[in-house]
Amino acid sequence: MTVFYRKLFFWIFVLLFLTTTPVAILYSQGYRFDQYKKIFIHSGSITVKSTPASANIYLNGKLQSSSAFNIINNSTTINGLRPGNYDLRVSADGYGTWEKNVDVHSGVSTEFWNIVLAPQKNTPKELSAAGVDRYFPSPFGKNVAYVKKNGANLEVWSITRSSNASTLILSQKDFDFSSDELENIEWNTKETLFIVPVEHGGKGDFIVLDSIKAQDPIFLSQATGLSGMDHVRWSPANQNEIYFVAKDDSGAQDNLYRMDLSAGKPEIILEGIKSYDLSKNSIYFLRQNNIVYKTDLDGKNEDQLVLAPIDLSGSDEKTRLIAYDDNRQAIVSESGELYVHNNGETTGDTLKKIADGIKSVQFSNDGKKLLYWSDNEINVLYLRKWDVQPRREENETQQIVRISSPVKNVFWYRDYEHIFFSTQNYVKIIELDSRDHRAIDDIFKYNSENFLSSYDSANGIYYYVDEVEGTRKLFYLYIPAQTNFFGGGG
Repeated sequence: MTVFYRKLFFWIFVLLFLTTTPVAILYSQGYRFDQYKKIFIHSGSITVKSTPASANIYLNGKLQSSSAFNIINNSTTINGLRPGNYDLRVSADGYGTWEKNVDVHSGVSTEFWNIVLAPQKNTPKELSAAGVDRYFPSPFGKNVAYVKKNGANLEVWSITRSSNASTLILSQKDFDFSSDELENIEWNTKETLFIVPVEHGGKGDFIVLDSIKAQDPIFLSQATGLSGMDHVRWSPANQNEIYFVAKDDSGAQDNLYRMDLSAGKPEIILEGIKSYDLSKNSIYFLRQNNIVYKTDLDGKNEDQLVLAPIDLSGSDEKTRLIAYDDNRQAIVSESGELYVHNNGETTGDTLKKIADGIKSVQFSNDGKKLLYWSDNEINVLYLRKWDVQPRREENETQQIVRISSPVKNVFWYRDYEHIFFSTQNYVKIIELDSRDHRAIDDIFKYNSENFLSSYDSANGIYYYVDEVEGTRKLFYLYIPAQTNFFGGGG
């Protein structure tokens, strides 16, 4: 090869290097050439994390490569997307399909971290219970207590879930379970003892039972000698100790009592209260003056948490206080007025009325959201600023769903970005993410008009009572479905 050709090839390679290197650098930094505008534009991306993780992702109908899956956080990122609108679809065998129109912006990752695909076929497990009126799982899912009427007798049973073995704990003539829908069986954290709210002769009472019948039933009206007992709860510090509200000797006011079941003598902790709630180390309570306070478990070192009284205009005899911590409490009056005290990080200390006609509320596990609902509407109040997409502001309220038929059995799904509810013989799950639209899916269809359900978010267990051939039976299923290490069925 002559010197001339060697120089020619050298300068050709230099020219190619000078022209392609900037293009390669721009490409590596996320820029793409727009053939219509004849310019380089910064591309965007889409990140998807779904349950189940082993899902297929389609962009504008094209299946995306599984090589984009990040095993560290179980997500898939699709890079190098020109700004614009895309059809994003996520599906998996045996599950429904999630689909949205997604806007991709220059230099921005559009993220979907909480996609849940509804299973198309469920395989519930039946517990050995028949004629179930109400049921109550223990805190860690080891046992389930249920009540039923057998002629004139009220029967209380305990089921060990792992063995599906049932034990009749109590059969009491002329007793009924409490007619108050907000009253529950209360388990202690050892999952051995539980408290049953009952009615007898037109009066309320509470019975302490042992799930393995190691001790005799304790009727609290007899053990305490007090009347008008309500809101009986286990102490967070002593497994054999309870707190409860009861009338004083004059019957003019309610006091908060504490009693060690082995000692059998109640002591007054707080006087003149309407409602209370317990945490690990504190008692939160609403006084007769409608001001929220906090104290320790002995009723000492009292602190006022709100400056002004709560203006409850309706009936407030059965007012409920639900506390997350010192900075977040919800108050629901008997008539359904919802007030929320939120000492926020950006908006300061606020106490305001949120809604009327509310049935109940539930804090998310991290305390950043409050779920509340009425007969036909489900809403969420964001108590802290949320910087993960989709972003929300502190004290922002969103209506999640409103329908003409009654909504019941409302509670958080375990990611606290989805909500379970039942209506028109279907159990449904709906997401909070309103971008494009909120995905809502049917989980399964039920038969009973008096359908009952609950969700153990820690273990991912959905319990429910449904009617089969005229008998009310108790079932449970795992949501999400149990999977093996690699995300498949297990």
